[in-house]
Amino acid sequence: MAARILLIDDEPNVLSSLRRALTGQGCEILLAGSGPEALDILAQTEVAVIICDQRLPGMSGPQILAESIKLRPDAIRIALTQHADLKIAQRSINEGRVSHFLLKPWDNQHLRTVVREGVRRYELQQEIRRLHEVTSRQRDDLQQWSRLLERKVLERTEALHTAHEEMLDALVLALDSREHRTGGHSRRVAVYCLYLALEVGLAPEKLEDLYRGALLHDIGKIGVPDTVLLKPGSLSEKERTIIEQHVVIGHRVLQGIGYLKHALAIPRYHHERFDGTGYVERFAGTAIPLEARIFAVVDVYDALRSHRPYKDAMPHDQAFAIIADEAGTHFDPAIASTFLRIAKETWDSLARSAAKVNRFDRALAACGRIRADTRPRERSAAA
Repeated sequence: MAARILLIDDEPNVLSSLRRALTGQGCEILLAGSGPEALDILAQTEVAVIICDQRLPGMSGPQILAESIKLRPDAIRIALTQHADLKIAQRSINEGRVSHFLLKPWDNQHLRTVVREGVRRYELQQEIRRLHEVTSRQRDDLQQWSRLLERKVLERTEALHTAHEEMLDALVLALDSREHRTGGHSRRVAVYCLYLALEVGLAPEKLEDLYRGALLHDIGKIGVPDTVLLKPGSLSEKERTIIEQHVVIGHRVLQGIGYLKHALAIPRYHHERFDGTGYVERFAGTAIPLEARIFAVVDVYDALRSHRPYKDAMPHDQAFAIIADEAGTHFDPAIASTFLRIAKETWDSLARSAAKVNRFDRALAACGRIRADTRPRERSAAA
């Protein structure tokens, strides 16, 4: 579409001369003999260039140009004047955003050059505006797609995380059932271990791996024959060697699973002893990973407190006495000390919660609630 040029002057012969000079420039020429007429045209029509005389009856040129800004802010404004009046020129520049002045009488060639330049500037501004709008829409579209993709990724991640948790839970149930542990041993020790880790001050970013490792601490027993694993009596030296290999088997099984590669410490080292007499590496002291040292305490506690085909469940106080007696030999004394400060009621609450939760986030929330509930009682007991 041809660019439109609006010519404003109260003298018809001036308008006629301007139109003749600009005819053939590829532009549509519009004429206005007064300010109100010009503003009416601008209200209805997009124009590229406005050429306005500065001395008009009623509304002055600077006033018309100032009003035109509200209607067509992108139009290029050119002032036409017969007198080089500095004050009028200043008003035109300040109020009307005039970019060029033409003196009467004008040179037609110069007029055409100025108008062509004005049209070019206007069209360039429009192209910049168009590109900006396109870029803005594309940015909005990109942000929308980014939000959609992020939501999809979160949904997929959550679904994958849920699938992992469900798989772990099913595997844990199968492992406990194989050893006839109908009391939920793996879930309990996982929750116990998580709670004790919070009390010990394990780094928060390690808690989920600790929980998974505790759940799967005995995964290696899938490689132990039932005749050895389920034997009711004492084991021979050869049978003990076979069953001790379950930590090696568990490590081998889990290290090939990407999302469990950081959860190996407990399955691999939970039978090491603080004095170095455990198996199979015979690590001692802090050479044993902290997660495994934490787990060792709660694993023995739950084993003592649980009924087995070959033994009855031990009372809490007796189990605590054994933990205290083996601090420094079997157990890290600092961790054992923290464990022994926790009341029986807390361990009972954790055991009840373990029967209801089968995901890390829920187990962590349950531990948080129990910690919050026990703090006031512990402060009252201390007082």
